[in-house]
Amino acid sequence: MSDAPHTPTLAPDVLAAQALAKQHGVGTPNVLTTPIAETREKSRAYQAWLSQPAPPVGRVVEHRLDHLPVPATLRLYYPDGATDAPLPLYLHLHGGGFAHGDLDTLDRWKREIAAEAGIVTAGLSYALSPEARYPVALEQVLGALRWLRDQAPSLGLDASRLAVGGESAGGNLTLAALQRLRDEGDVFIKTGVVIYGMLSARRDTPSHESFGDGRFGLSTEKLDWFWQQYVTDAAQLTDPGVAPLHADVAGLPPLILQAAALDPLLDDTLDLANKLFATGAAPNFIVYSGVPHSFIGMTRLLPQAQEARTDLVQALKRNLAA
Repeated sequence: MSDAPHTPTLAPDVLAAQALAKQHGVGTPNVLTTPIAETREKSRAYQAWLSQPAPPVGRVVEHRLDHLPVPATLRLYYPDGATDAPLPLYLHLHGGGFAHGDLDTLDRWKREIAAEAGIVTAGLSYALSPEARYPVALEQVLGALRWLRDQAPSLGLDASRLAVGGESAGGNLTLAALQRLRDEGDVFIKTGVVIYGMLSARRDTPSHESFGDGRFGLSTEKLDWFWQQYVTDAAQLTDPGVAPLHADVAGLPPLILQAAALDPLLDDTLDLANKLFATGAAPNFIVYSGVPHSFIGMTRLLPQAQEARTDLVQALKRNLAA
């Protein structure tokens, strides 16, 4: 046996999917060298490519939340064959470093979750930075969750079976929102989902050291750029509302955690899991090997993304059971 150190590598399926995206001229551009408007436009094109053909669902309905201080739009995906019985709902908050992404991000994935779990899946068009900085997006998330609870009967939802989750920056907003609801004594979310969450601005973790050079896509330098767009002052980077990994995690609803093994943010999820275990909680926690940050959106191409989606569907069905 060789004692040579193991060199982390992307799974062959990931390399093949990335090559296909490059062949079609799509992908997420480098925010360090691309103007933000162009980054958003190219990210939308990449998401559209990943989502086609769009899997069918029963119906898609949008609601404009004009009552919020900063209005936002909710998009609800209802599963096919839905009856008059109230359904559970899972609100997913998209990633994009707080700076890009929209309602169409993970459109295919949200449709698949709705169809496979038999629940209503939703997305939120929260305000992006740097135009809107902390805490605008977080306040929109809290407002949207409370609106979904209060309007549940008219929306065909079961207010006692609501979930919220997100990937990357959306994972940050998820954890921060759950902590705020707990602290305000307004606990009504039944379960939460954090997928490779952007939970702290730390740069000195083992996963940053191993994967922060950007060879797998996301880098420490890019994360620093995203954080600079999100806050108004560097001192906020240790604020638990900005970096919810630094806040108390006791008393939260059951959490479902998913992480990518080749991700500079891996230790954020690992540390969150350890903090939860220390409180006596038992999060559903899986790390997927051979994949980078943002892999879940590639369910059209990537078996690992399909596996993660199936795992999430099963966990949501368990946690949102009547």
